[in-house]
Amino acid sequence: MTRPATILLALMKLDIGGAETHAVVLARHLTELGYRVIMASAGGCFEAEVARYGVKHYRVPLHQPKISCLWRSIWALRRIVHAEKIDLIHAHARIPAFVAAIMGRPKNVRFITTAHFNFDYRYGLKYISRWGERTIAVSEDIKEHLVKYFRVPAEKIVVIPNGIDVEIFTPPENENTGKERGAIEILLVSRLDGPLADVALNLIAACEQIYDLWPQIRLSIVGDGNRRPEVERLVHEFNARKGRPVAAALGARTDVNKIMAKSDLVVGVSRVALEAMACARPVLLAGPQGFGGLLDRQKLALFQKDNFTARESGKKTTAAVLAGSLKEFLQLPEQWRTETGKFFRQFVVEKYSSLGMAKKTAQVYSQVLQQRRQPGF
Repeated sequence: MTRPATILLALMKLDIGGAETHAVVLARHLTELGYRVIMASAGGCFEAEVARYGVKHYRVPLHQPKISCLWRSIWALRRIVHAEKIDLIHAHARIPAFVAAIMGRPKNVRFITTAHFNFDYRYGLKYISRWGERTIAVSEDIKEHLVKYFRVPAEKIVVIPNGIDVEIFTPPENENTGKERGAIEILLVSRLDGPLADVALNLIAACEQIYDLWPQIRLSIVGDGNRRPEVERLVHEFNARKGRPVAAALGARTDVNKIMAKSDLVVGVSRVALEAMACARPVLLAGPQGFGGLLDRQKLALFQKDNFTARESGKKTTAAVLAGSLKEFLQLPEQWRTETGKFFRQFVVEKYSSLGMAKKTAQVYSQVLQQRRQPGF
C-alpha cells in the first residue's frame, strides 16, 4: 500500500486574511481526503486550529523579504522537506513561492502556487515572481492578469474559486442572540495593513457621518496589522465624541463566523464577502482595490469574475460612498435583508463549497505528481 502524498502548504502567516483562511480550510479538507498536510508560515492566530486538524505547523519567516529572513526560510524549508518527506509544495504568496523556487528542491518534490491576488508586476517584481509547475488562480481576472503581465502560459493556470466552509459559516439560529437590543450591527473584517486599513478608517468616518440620523448603529472591526493602533485611535476618538461605545476594534479573531452571524451588515471583499453571504448576511462590497456598493442578487454575476473584490468597478472606496451605501442599507425593509440573505446563502452553497474547492485542488496535485518534472521547475 502506497503512503498518501505529503503536501507542504507554505504561506506568509496564519492570521486573519483571505489567503490564510483559504489555506486553513484547505488543510482541513485535504486531511479529510487522506493527504498528509504540513504547514509553514510565520505563525498567527490559526495555529491552534490547524493543530486540531492534526496538521503540523512550522514557524518560518516567510512574511519578510529581508535577505536574512529569506536565507532562514530556505534552510528551514530544506529541513522540513527532508524531515517530513514532502511530495509537493503548494505556495500561497509571492515570498513563499520565491523561497520554494530557489531553495534547491530534490527532483521528486513538486511545486505549485495559488494566486489569490492581482500581484504587482512593476519595479522588477515580475522578475522575482515564481509560479511553479501549475498555478491555481482564484478568479478569471487573476488568470488574465498572470497571462498578460507575468507571461504565465494559460494552459498552466487552473481557475478554482475560493471555497467557503458552509458548515461553519451558517445563518444564526436566532437573529437576536448576543445583540444589543435595537442595535444595527455593522462588521468589517480585514487585515489592517497598508491600503487595507484605509477601508477601516473610511468606514469609521462614514459611520460618524450618519450617526446622528441612525444612532442605533454599532461598528465592529475584526483584524490585525501594522496600522491597527491607528484604527484603534480613531475608534477611541469616535466613541469619545459620541459619549458611548459606538465602535470597537476587536483585533484578530478565529470566531469570525459567530461574529458575522449576529451582524446585520458585513463590509468587505473577496473571501469575507463570500463568508458573509454563507451566513445569509447582506454585504457592502468595499476594499482597497475598488468599491461595489451594497450587493444584491442582480450584481452577483458582475462581481464573480473579479472574485468579489470590485477591482473592475472603477470606483474608489471613500468615506462618502460608504456613507451613501450605509444610508441605502438602513432604509431598506427587513424583508429585503431576509430574502437577500437567503438567496446569498444558497448561491454560496451551490457555487463556492470549500470541499469542492479542495477536491479540485487535489486533482491538480494528482496531475502534477503523475507528470514528469519539466526542466526549470
